[in-house]
Amino acid sequence: MPERRLAVIGHPLAAEENRLAFHGWRAHQLDLIVPRIWRTRSLGHAYRAPLPSTGGGGIPALHVLPVIASGRNSFFLWIGLGALLARLRPDAIYCWEEPWCLATRQVAARARGLGIPFAFYSAENRPKALPWPFPALLKKTFSEAKGCIVPTAAIAARARAWGYTGPLSIVPLWIRARKTAKADPGTRRIAYVGRLIPLKRVGLILEALTLLPDFFLRIVGDGPERQRLEALARDRLLSGRVEFLGHVANADLQRALAGCALLVLPTGENARQAEQFGKAALEGVTLGLPVLASRGGNLADLAADFPTIAARDLDTPENLAQAVREIFAAYPDRERLEAAKAQAETGYGPAAAAQGLETALSAMLGGRP
Repeated sequence: MPERRLAVIGHPLAAEENRLAFHGWRAHQLDLIVPRIWRTRSLGHAYRAPLPSTGGGGIPALHVLPVIASGRNSFFLWIGLGALLARLRPDAIYCWEEPWCLATRQVAARARGLGIPFAFYSAENRPKALPWPFPALLKKTFSEAKGCIVPTAAIAARARAWGYTGPLSIVPLWIRARKTAKADPGTRRIAYVGRLIPLKRVGLILEALTLLPDFFLRIVGDGPERQRLEALARDRLLSGRVEFLGHVANADLQRALAGCALLVLPTGENARQAEQFGKAALEGVTLGLPVLASRGGNLADLAADFPTIAARDLDTPENLAQAVREIFAAYPDRERLEAAKAQAETGYGPAAAAQGLETALSAMLGGRP
């Protein structure tokens, strides 16, 4: 029987793939607290929680609560959180939210009332000018928390620059294992996966497609840019060569990318925003696809570790189109793609993340991993 009870609270748990790394923990009984409905405005999708469950056998218990202001990361609050935590009486809490969020302060207050330690999460890799009262909330979290989890070294440096001096661990995000897509470069079909927002620069792929008359594009994802992108495809006479699939469940990504031969991710960056991790790039690798990515944010670091991820300057349609042609001209062989897939699943699978999280949180919050 696990010796300690850990409550994990956060809106990312609404997505099934984000719960995978909380299976199989050894020294902790886990309670995952998830929102009943979480509306992701940038995805144009609403996650609905599964039925509550008691867990057991390495499977965490699942607790479902309603929230106020669903989909607003910084502003939402839990309904009934205090009563649930008082009933569960966890030994520690991991709050999967940014340190300035109202929900983080709500969790911190409940933890303080119960006399138990808590840790928080951060994924910010650029300076962020927070309006009042969020700087005060962030400072309060920094002073009270017993630990911080971040997914990359750049984000760790940002937390330190912000003034956090407590225990900090880097635990990368995770991706699920998948069957190989067995891409055929002869199809000349490229794909994009992710949110349809300006930072992702999906319009750049459409513009590049005008210079690639023998190529096709499949766009997997949704968001506020979709109508503009569909209009751009019509304006550039690309409608017959572009598919918009909309939101696709993470578990169905292999089906959505069937027949594609290259994943293209031309994410931009600015003073306030850059790619925080690059899960879509890793998911492409696990499907056995080569990936063409910009050098922004963490994408360049992933490319340094994976030979089938090519990081390029993708600031114009011309250099994006040229990069696509270069990859197809020297398309990686099956052995190389399979080796990268195995590397990604070993280093970034749920089991590796589970071990990293349990070890880090045990050290921060007490107990043995």
